[in-house]
Amino acid sequence: MKIQIRKVATFSMATVSLAALAMGFSAQNVGAASATSLRAEHVPTWWYQAPTVPEVKVDLAHMYAVMDVKVDLRIQVRVADELFDSSAGKATDATRMALATERNRAHAAVLLADEVADVSAVADQLAPAVTAVTDEVTAWEVAEAARKAEEARLAREAQEAAARAAAAKSRPASSGSSSSSSGDGQQYLNGIAASYGVSISWGSSACGHSGSWVSGCYAGGSTIYVTTNAFSSWARAKGEGRNVVIHESAHFRTRQQCGTIYVGGDRFENVADARAVLMGAGSGTGYGYNSSDMAWAQALQAGRCSL
Repeated sequence: MKIQIRKVATFSMATVSLAALAMGFSAQNVGAASATSLRAEHVPTWWYQAPTVPEVKVDLAHMYAVMDVKVDLRIQVRVADELFDSSAGKATDATRMALATERNRAHAAVLLADEVADVSAVADQLAPAVTAVTDEVTAWEVAEAARKAEEARLAREAQEAAARAAAAKSRPASSGSSSSSSGDGQQYLNGIAASYGVSISWGSSACGHSGSWVSGCYAGGSTIYVTTNAFSSWARAKGEGRNVVIHESAHFRTRQQCGTIYVGGDRFENVADARAVLMGAGSGTGYGYNSSDMAWAQALQAGRCSL
């Protein structure tokens, strides 16, 4: 709003007379007849205008849309945080690190992004990373449950066999058929091999491999070769011995399924380690495996011979 203020200068003869006196003139020298006519001409004009304030427009629809997708993404970040912590030892390091990278990127988007498309793009990258870790954890949990069930069954059978052997030992006619703790371990490992459709050929070496560690190999057919130190103690039979037996059984199953053990190319041993874990081994046999090897193992377990 503009306000015009007009100031008009008005003078009277009395005012002029007073001014004349102040300048040393007598009142008689300033008469009505001789006074200059004073008129209000060229009167200055002042304008007042309030400062212009820029109009701020807020797109409420856009603001609320960004808030909505950020809320969803914040929930996904929380899920990813919990999954990263709980998947330690169950998913591969490479898959978990990929999840951590996408989780961090999503967290930054929650804080800084201001476009729906930017937030959605980050969410689209986080989702498959969460799925990959979840799938590996699920596979591990299924295998772990199977391993524990099989472990309990075989341990129960071994205990029952030991009880029968103890009962037989008390009878004189059967005194020669006693069973040692190492014999129980051997029986335990034979039972594991049989559950996977193979039998074990025991020896001081396996396909030329020997040493203080448990060695094994698979050379075709339905027989696997394992060193006798696999059952040198009950603890070793349930640990290292079991893992080697299942690893070699994994080779047998792969060949039976695909016609070759060399699935995964040069990393076929790593793939066998990964498949052994899915089949119930407590861990690999030292070859180790990465996320690609595990993907091959999961394909094999699903009945496929290719990714």
